[in-house]
Amino acid sequence: MAALGLYAETVGKHYMAIIRAHTKNGTNMLMLGPLHDNVRKHLEVLHRDPEQLLSGDVDTLHLIAVLYSQEWQRPDFIRVVHSMAPTLPHLSSLLRAFFSGAGKTWEHFTSEFAPGGLIDEASLEEKELAWMLPTNDINEGALGSFRVMMRRQPQLSLSVQNAQAMYFRNETQAFMKQYFVGPEDLQFLCSMAWESTGEDQKREQEIIEHSHQRAAEKEATRKKRQQKRQEKDLWLEALELVLDETKVPGLKGEVLKDMLDKFKAVGVSDLGNVNHRSKVGAICEALIVAIEKYNNGTWRIAGEDEGEGDESSDLGDDEPSALEPISDWEETDTED
Repeated sequence: MAALGLYAETVGKHYMAIIRAHTKNGTNMLMLGPLHDNVRKHLEVLHRDPEQLLSGDVDTLHLIAVLYSQEWQRPDFIRVVHSMAPTLPHLSSLLRAFFSGAGKTWEHFTSEFAPGGLIDEASLEEKELAWMLPTNDINEGALGSFRVMMRRQPQLSLSVQNAQAMYFRNETQAFMKQYFVGPEDLQFLCSMAWESTGEDQKREQEIIEHSHQRAAEKEATRKKRQQKRQEKDLWLEALELVLDETKVPGLKGEVLKDMLDKFKAVGVSDLGNVNHRSKVGAICEALIVAIEKYNNGTWRIAGEDEGEGDESSDLGDDEPSALEPISDWEETDTED
């Protein structure tokens, strides 16, 4: 936090104040190359000697520590840092690294202003043709105004909102008072407004049609993937599973990949992390291990018979067991 605060006091706040002043005055951003070069040089000075920020007279320290020797924004913060500096032994090295990184980043983001760069090589006329404000405040302000307007009047269309913004910004009322001298001028304006009434509906319809087209394309892609998946499932279902490990090395290319998919389809989960992008040797090794486990009885194919076990024949109810005694009424009378 101390490093961030010192950067803000020495460079950040003052740079933004200068930029906003240029914006207010309508300065061309392309003419501010010297400003950005001075910021970079000042960061180099702070990087070489960060100790100057941690001691000295706060009332005069800004003359050498602050960009363009401007006054501190928060001198009380500088005094607090000075009082805490003895308890922060790594603050100096931290500042040195911070200003070094800030200088490199600053140089990266202002490379167009560097000697020999696009802006530096441009002529004065070219800079005027490419004129731009130093900040993006106008765009941000327009977006904010649009959000406020749509919140207050959600029924407004985008074209109406733009027309209102241009009306006030371009001082259209004063222009109309000066140049609209007859009723035919107002009639022409009304006809132009009437012709543009369908533009918003047309734009909304184009958005709707585009959304429908995108949805149809996604649905067609989904059906195509589903069809390919079904065809692949049918192909794998008809494919004969290789359960002889000696035949695996002979599988090449797509045949090997199909066999890998076949093993996965029958429920073999212990194949490691092999997939279609794996090397041929890794796929073959995984298949051989799976076949060996199958032959050892570790896994079985889904629906495969477990084999016939020993079955004991059941005696019918009408066939007495040899262990049961014969009842008296079933005994045969014998004559002595």
